[in-house]
Amino acid sequence: MAGQSASQRTHRYDAFLSYSHAADSAKADHLRRGLQNFARSSWRQLRALRIFLDNASLAANPGLWPEIERQLADSGAFILLACPRSADSEWVRKEINWWRAGPGARRMLIVVTGGELTWDHGTGDFDWERTTCLPRTMAGMFSDEPRWVDLRWMSEQDPGSLRDSRFQQCVADLAAPLHDRPKEDLIGADVTRQRRTKRLVRGALAVITALAVTAGLGWVNAVQQRDEAQRQALLATSRQLAATALNLKDGNLRLASLLAIEAYRMQQSPEAIATLNRLSTDSPHLVSMTSSAKDISALAFSTDDKAVAVGDEGGAVAVRGADGRTLRARTSLPGRITAVGFSTDGKRLAAGDDKGNVGLYDLTRKTLRRLAPQPESVSALGFSAAGQLAVVDAVGTVVLYGESGKKVRSRRNGRSGDVIAFQNAGSRLLVRNAMGGGALYTVPELRTILDSANPLLPATQFLAAVSNSGRCFGYLKFGQIIRAELPEIKGRKSVANTCTDFPTLTNEEARSLALTDNGRMAVGTASGITVVDAETKAHDSQLRKLTGVGRPSLLTFSDTGSRLASAHGRTVAVWNFDQFSRTAHAHGLPLSDNQTMLYSPPLAAGPDGQVAWSNLMEGDSVLTETKLHVWSPKAGRTLAGGDTLAYDALAFSPDGRTLHAGLHGAVQSWQIQDTRLVKRRTVAFSGQRIGYRRDSVMIAPRADGSLVITTADGAVHVAGPSAQRTRVMVPPGTGDPQKELLSSLSDGGRTAAVENTKGAVDLYDVDSGRKLQSVRLDGEQVNALALAAGGNALFLEGSKGTFARWDLDEQRFRWQSAEPNGARVAASADGRTVVTLSDGGAVSGWDADTGDRLGGPDIPLPLRTLSGIGGIGEHTGFMVDGTGTLWTATEGGEVLSWDFSVNSWIEGLCRIADRNLTAAEWRRYVGTTPPPRPTCG
Repeated sequence: MAGQSASQRTHRYDAFLSYSHAADSAKADHLRRGLQNFARSSWRQLRALRIFLDNASLAANPGLWPEIERQLADSGAFILLACPRSADSEWVRKEINWWRAGPGARRMLIVVTGGELTWDHGTGDFDWERTTCLPRTMAGMFSDEPRWVDLRWMSEQDPGSLRDSRFQQCVADLAAPLHDRPKEDLIGADVTRQRRTKRLVRGALAVITALAVTAGLGWVNAVQQRDEAQRQALLATSRQLAATALNLKDGNLRLASLLAIEAYRMQQSPEAIATLNRLSTDSPHLVSMTSSAKDISALAFSTDDKAVAVGDEGGAVAVRGADGRTLRARTSLPGRITAVGFSTDGKRLAAGDDKGNVGLYDLTRKTLRRLAPQPESVSALGFSAAGQLAVVDAVGTVVLYGESGKKVRSRRNGRSGDVIAFQNAGSRLLVRNAMGGGALYTVPELRTILDSANPLLPATQFLAAVSNSGRCFGYLKFGQIIRAELPEIKGRKSVANTCTDFPTLTNEEARSLALTDNGRMAVGTASGITVVDAETKAHDSQLRKLTGVGRPSLLTFSDTGSRLASAHGRTVAVWNFDQFSRTAHAHGLPLSDNQTMLYSPPLAAGPDGQVAWSNLMEGDSVLTETKLHVWSPKAGRTLAGGDTLAYDALAFSPDGRTLHAGLHGAVQSWQIQDTRLVKRRTVAFSGQRIGYRRDSVMIAPRADGSLVITTADGAVHVAGPSAQRTRVMVPPGTGDPQKELLSSLSDGGRTAAVENTKGAVDLYDVDSGRKLQSVRLDGEQVNALALAAGGNALFLEGSKGTFARWDLDEQRFRWQSAEPNGARVAASADGRTVVTLSDGGAVSGWDADTGDRLGGPDIPLPLRTLSGIGGIGEHTGFMVDGTGTLWTATEGGEVLSWDFSVNSWIEGLCRIADRNLTAAEWRRYVGTTPPPRPTCG
């Protein structure tokens, strides 16, 4: 048997492994291989022991149990892998019962892989009340407590290495009785064999290595050169694509977006990242760009601005949501679509084509009803508030339909109309053309009240347009809008001045024009779209450049004038002038500005996505105690608290249940409950000077409830979980109440960075108070600093524009950028995202590895602010949360989140592109065969 040669063995197998397939298949196989390999006499020996394992040793046999009996009879020992599931296994119990009836307990070994095994010395048997890994059929099988091996620490999913020291000890315990040798001798023999084998292997490897090194060096060098050449080629192509994307962005943002994404995928270089960011922040009012099968010929917004209808030259009409992408309905007419319009309630859509066909589409039922055709091409149509539909064609035929779609009246005056609109609660119908003329009719009689046939246009070089309501008409000549109007009649009296003045605009080779009733106009030029608002008493005229679409062929405002749709060939773009950025997200959190002092609201992010800030919200009273706010995106509500005018710093506890707020002389801890914030304790600063100076505080909460705090005098404080006062770990660096020192803390407050009075920054180990190192920007004062939460990087902004990264592990500057910035600094927890905010409100992301500026958005100007003369950046708090999202809070503005990761930029650009690169575009711009994967999958 064990320890014998093959000719001396009386059994084919040294041991039989019994186990539960459901619980211990991997462990059983691991144990079999361990016993076979342990203490082999030489490397030539195939195995030290032969172990029967049904999955490894048993051939397919229809008579399974007789075959198992033969293997049991041909095994010298029985190894049971004991666990609750094997105790319940019928097969395991049968194998145990067979062994008990034969060899008995003498040659049975137990390996516990789960559950409990307890011996009762009083009864001389297992304690069956506590033992859960053995079947009750083993009761009375052992007269003395058997020695067993514990493998409960081993994972079934990942058993680990065969050479694991713990596993080797277990194998030695089992192998000793099977070999009939002491455990120590076996371990020594195994170690000796391993050493001998290693010497042989090392010798062979030395010879092979000596032969291979010479031949391999040349190959390695060639491979390195090839890889470097390929990398440089990819980098060159990436840079070229990025440059091409920037050149195309003003006229073809869709193609530029796709090229920028491919540039990044080829090489994740700072240039490619900066291009993605640039394209994501350009054209801030752009909502979407979508394609039609044919050139677009008609556009219209619903009265609530929540839908847009797009008609094309192929007769198709698509209704899309306000985002321009969500397809709500689709219908068609035989001819080129010339006019579309929504009912006031948004439930019906009318469309007309160049063959005179008129269709009435029910958006609720998804059904189309064809009305009696017009004599000529439909030029305009419109609904009244009561649901009546009016249609006018190219020869001046006006037809009025009732709400049911039945024709009520028609008449013909010989003049076409470009806009048709109901007035005076639906009792008047205005038909207006782009020549300046028009007519006003009664409803439903269609009796003429007013008719103006005189054209209001100069001889040449003009662009004319009329507003959706028909009230405002004007023409653009040499940059000046000449305004004219038909008076609105209410009852029997004319209402004057129904149209405001339009601003003067420098001529930009205008090719299309659209007007609103409130003085806003859009001009299509060769470079895109120019939108300008009329000057009012409250605001100067505002001019916007809408780029990315090329020269538009159609321009249409919504009735409110807050949205614009433009068409360029088969592409329609939707614009929203209430949207100031495509990367910003508003959450309905407006902040007031009731302070005359300069203040940037502090911000903090919690582990569950909640955001906290210190500032009154719009509508709050200065006298109310609502200076702290916590907003949860999951709950969709804002909790309020606080009892101080303004806090200096905020920080969430690691579990997100407590908000710590720093103020002059103390830190308050507020518990976050379901409906409010409740103050639990206040920690006062030891040695804190109480005076007129408003101290800046930074807080780093720890998991045990303790706090690490820095103050503006350069001191570092620590407060225990229940302490009422802090203890000073790093003494103050200045005694001057006018001198405030900058500071920053790592996550958990293990490391502190503190400015000293000599212009350098000292780094401390907080728990010991020991200074670790000192950093100085050559010849510059430090204006701002941020310590990465991981504590391995320090970012410094200098007084002369230097922005630098100091590596704490290597104790050197990783990079220094000489770009003037004049900014405050924030870093993400991992230090990979670094963001600066200038006084003017420009946000910039930086490549943390190279120091390249990647760009970013501009903080929107609030409608009003009372806080002195500082730039908008000085009135804004900002931070980067754990997901890489940028948050800003501007007094007089609102709390905003910004897409500030490469993945979010790519996702947004794919929404704008709404397609993939074609094979022809790929070959033209990349010059290779297109890959199988799409740019935007």
